[in-house]
Amino acid sequence: MALPVSLPEKYKIVQLDSAITAANALDCDIISCKNAHKVWFVVSHGGASDADLTLSLVESTDVTGSTTTAVTAKVPIWVDADAGASSDTLVKQADAASYVINTGSSVEQLVVIEWDPAKFSAGYDCIKLSDSGGGGSNVVNAIAIIETRYPQATPPAAITD
Repeated sequence: MALPVSLPEKYKIVQLDSAITAANALDCDIISCKNAHKVWFVVSHGGASDADLTLSLVESTDVTGSTTTAVTAKVPIWVDADAGASSDTLVKQADAASYVINTGSSVEQLVVIEWDPAKFSAGYDCIKLSDSGGGGSNVVNAIAIIETRYPQATPPAAITD
């Protein structure tokens, strides 16, 4: 018999930003992966502008971002390219180092980017979501879901070292 799983005890959920216009760079919290098995970045994109938005990951040596570099490793990505309609299906994309939300097909999209801490470059153990492009009338919400190494009633903070 499987033990019951409590989402907040097994997975740390971190609000990375809240309703940021996609014309502005995401200024997401940097996540420490010292206590993480995996991290999923979940991005909800909506609005009215046909201005593509590129999402990518940046690794850091600490949560202050004093030393950062773009992630070049290919990572798993899933997309619901028409989340504003009646779709709720995440479709696996080819693994890539970034993903472009093509707003020409549908502005309202849901993107999940998976990060495995085993892919860090030597000396790095923190990660954040970054972007470029986007339109001023579009809105982005992003959260991180972190599978913790040691499930507990109150998982440790992920935005501190």
